[in-house]
Order: sequence, then C-alpha cells, then structure tokens
Amino acid sequence: MGGVSGSWEDDDKKDVTYVAKISLREEDNLHREGYFRDVEMQSLAGYIATRFNRCNPPKPVAFLEAFVVELEEREGRPVCGVERYIRGPYRKHNSNFGYVSEEERNTPQAFSHFSWHISNGEVLVVDLQGVSDVYTDPQVHSVSGKGYGRGNLGMPGIRKFLETHRCNRICHYLRLPRCNNQFQAPSPICRPIPATGTIPLTQMMHHNISILTYDPRALENKPLTSTLPLLPGSPDRIATDTEKTKCDCIVC
Repeated sequence: MGGVSGSWEDDDKKDVTYVAKISLREEDNLHREGYFRDVEMQSLAGYIATRFNRCNPPKPVAFLEAFVVELEEREGRPVCGVERYIRGPYRKHNSNFGYVSEEERNTPQAFSHFSWHISNGEVLVVDLQGVSDVYTDPQVHSVSGKGYGRGNLGMPGIRKFLETHRCNRICHYLRLPRCNNQFQAPSPICRPIPATGTIPLTQMMHHNISILTYDPRALENKPLTSTLPLLPGSPDRIATDTEKTKCDCIVC
C-alpha cells in the first residue's frame, strides 16, 4: 500500500528497525479499512506459510508480522501500516495477474500453488515479494472476488496464475495437482527430494481452519472475525526425514 514514509528503532530492541507505510492514494488515508485489509492478508498468508513449512519444503517461508498504528499527535489521527524492516536484495517473484519473475524460483511459485490447494480452491496468495523467503505485501485472490482489497481480482486473477504457473519439483514433492500441462524441468544444481516418506496432500484435507475476514464494525475494539472454512489439519508433516528435503541452491 503506497510507499514507505519512515523508519525507527524499537526502544526495547535497539537492533530492530521498523518501517511505516502510508498509502499514496488519498482515499485510503480517509478510510482506514485498507490498512486493516493489508494486515488481514499478511496474517492469512502467514498462517498458510506455517502449514507449508510443516510439510518440510527445501526452504521455509515466512511473512512479516504487520500491524496498524494510529498517529495520535498528528492532525486527524491518521493511521499507517507498520512492519519490521528487512535488509537485503528485494525481489518480486510473481504478481496478482500472472506475472512470474525471470528467476522463477521454485519456493515462491510452489507456495502460491500450495495456498490454492490447501484452501480447497477458495483463495490464492500471490504478489509474493521480499528478501530471500521472508515476504511482505502479498495479495489474496478469492473465488468470490470479495474482500482483500482492490488487488483481489477474483477468478480472472486466479485463472491467470493457473495459466502461467509451471509446476516444479516442490509442487511435485507436495503432491500438488497440476494446474496445467506446463512443468519446470528440474535444475541439475538442485538437491533431489526423495519421494519416499511422503503422503499426498489430499489425505490431509480433513480438518477445518478459517480464513480471516475483516468486519468494518469491528474496527475499534473487536478482533477480526472468522468465517469461510479453509481446511485441513494434521498430519501436516509430509517428509519423514527433514534433512533429506533441504536445498541451498539459488533455484529453490
């Protein structure tokens, strides 16, 4: 949302720097909902990331914790989004309308595919960007096209991802169903992931979790409400030998 307006260090943690994000769109600053939508999406993506990591992929992923701050001493008491600053080369891996980075790394593309499958085709997490595999500012597409801000393109955005995605070795390892007939050939520098000790993800789809949805009436004092069943549950651990799945190559 918009651009970075500033940064500061936490008094309790001198080595932690945060960034404040204020939208460049005037209407976003008149209505606070957009900031909460961004936090909602980042929280949902972070939850799905914990499910992804339980499957012991070659590289775990994480989403920065985001929150909304009210600037009490400024006129009108505006709000801004805040998250931890991450140092390092910033990369954008995919977009909300089918773009895929030329690097086409396995992990972010497989994570987006995973989000679609693990949600039983309800939501898709895209617009993955950040430093290494610590991501920020994701976009969530929902089948209904409702919620998750103006970047939620609904089924058109979902179809674009499904058209351009090339399943890679991590998709194969997770036993994700093919999106199309495209497949990314394994790189010779990748460490092979053994198929033994894995179970199809479809066998995990038997517990309920929830997609967070934002209720404007809960803006001041109530937590985000939970509706819309997402799904699965344990056993989430797919690989029986974690070390055999790890890979430090630049492709994954």
